Parts: sequence; C-alpha cells; structure tokens
Amino acid sequence: MTVNVGVIGCGRWGMAHLKTLKKLKHKKLVSKIHACDIDQSKEIEVSGLVDSFSASWQEMLEHESIDIVAIVTPLETHSELTFDLMDKDPLLLIEKPLCNTQEEAIEILSRAQDKGNRMIVGHLLRFHQSVIEAKELIFSGAVGELQRIDFARITTRPPPASPNVFDAFAIHGIDTACYCFGEMDPSRITIDYADSDTQGNPTHAKMSVEFPGHKEASIEVGWGGTHESRIITFSGNNGTIVIDTGLVGKIKIFTSNEIVEKQSDITIQPLEREWKLALDMVNNNSNHKIYPEPGTVLRCMKWIDLAKGEYKEKLRI
Repeated sequence: MTVNVGVIGCGRWGMAHLKTLKKLKHKKLVSKIHACDIDQSKEIEVSGLVDSFSASWQEMLEHESIDIVAIVTPLETHSELTFDLMDKDPLLLIEKPLCNTQEEAIEILSRAQDKGNRMIVGHLLRFHQSVIEAKELIFSGAVGELQRIDFARITTRPPPASPNVFDAFAIHGIDTACYCFGEMDPSRITIDYADSDTQGNPTHAKMSVEFPGHKEASIEVGWGGTHESRIITFSGNNGTIVIDTGLVGKIKIFTSNEIVEKQSDITIQPLEREWKLALDMVNNNSNHKIYPEPGTVLRCMKWIDLAKGEYKEKLRI
C-alpha cells in the first residue's frame, strides 16, 4: 500500500520526525511526506525532507489523501487539532502528553473509540530497544523480583516555552515505571524537590512514585543541567540492571555472581520503531487501534496531573 504522511509542526522534534520519515521513504515504506507549520520560514529548513510544505494543516490535507498525520505542536494545541483531524480520519500519531488534562484525554479517547479512529500517543521509551530488553530481563528473573526503579532525565538544554519538565520528561519516567512493573498502577506520588524559573514554570523536579507491594520509583528530571543524563536503574532483590537510553544502547547487569555488559541493537531508533507501528496499523498488519491502550494513556495523564498539583503545593510551602 502507498502511504502518504503529514507532520504538523516543524520545530526541533518535528524535524526529528521528518528526518525519520525520510529514512522510511528511502526504504520505500513511505510514498510522500507533507509538512506544515504556521511559521512559513520553516519551508526553507524542511525543503530537503518533504514533498510539500503548507502554512496550515487544512491546506496540507488538500494536496492528496494523507494516511497518517503526526501532531508535533505545543501541548496546548493538541486537543483542538486532534478533534479536528479525527473527523478527517487519518491515523494520528500524537506527541505525548496526549493533551493538557486527564479530562480532555478521557473525551478524546472516548470519541476515538466510538468513531473507530486509529491513534498512537508518543510514549517513546516503549519503543526503545534497551528498555524493551531490560523489561525482558526483569521478567526472566535475571535480577529477582523488581523492587525499585531510578529514572534520571536531565538535559543541558535551557527550558523551552513549552512543554514544562513534567510533560516533557517526567511522563516518560512514570510510564516506564508502570511498563516495567508489569503495567502496574501507582498508588501515590510525592514531590521530593522542585525548582522553577522566574515565571514559576517547573525546570527541575525529583519525585517518588509508590506502587503496591512496597515497590517504588524515583524520577528526577530537569532542564539546564551540567551534562546530559538518560540513565534508568532497575533494582531487584537479586541484582541490578542499568541502561542508558541515549545513543549508546548499553545494558549492565549486576548480580552477586557477576557483572555482564550487553549492547542493544540501536540501529533502528525508537522514533523509527514508532512510525513502523503506525505504518503497520495503516496496512492492517497490527491489531492495535489505539496504542498504548487507552487505560495506559489515561494512567499517565492522571499521575502527571497529580505530580503537577503536588509541585504547585511544594512551591507554596
């Protein structure tokens, strides 16, 4: 099947989508790539990556039938764009978070299920080979029973106007913890430390997430760090797994008997894996209608909302 794709939003991460799609086009998995951005100066920047550029998504969809549309725009625009595009019925790949609040997410997902819309929400670490392999090791009993996860995502980049550090990074930590604990729902979240810029926007936070069975996750996220950190540590009662979700793809397994280092196959990056799922869904090679499952998406929205509420309370003290 010939698959035409569109990307709404050509900022830093929108460009990452377009570069990934260019690779897929070279592999003949994508036919035509269209893009749009309200900033028309972006046309020059994307010229070598796309077949057409438009100033609006409406204009973009007039070119021809587009099978998949990625929404890679500021968070506050997600809901309106999603509702509008659901009426056009392409498969939607929406950057996480799905929208601003849990209430909006319930409305979007309910409508998608009622109308039969296909949708992927970009919880990207579910597509990261090191995370997938770590989960497989955990469930094989390599480190005994998993008891704790330490998630660190600190970037040297300065805080952007949008999204905040919870919506950009902490949501990955919460989703990864739930995923690797076997899709377990948290029971409590506490902000241990928080910092903000002069406008009160969160720039750095550390939080504790409790799970049933005395399991826990510590999540630290921030902008403007002295170095990049993408380390996840999985601690069991018989050992530890440490992974780096950067471009190195290393997995270290520590047990009482030995230390083993493995190299994940990172030749296919997570964003390409995500797009391949979208292509499979369009070509009817996947049973997924919405990925992750609606309950999983709503769980992330719920606990990020609670984390942001706890953060605001922390700043008042």
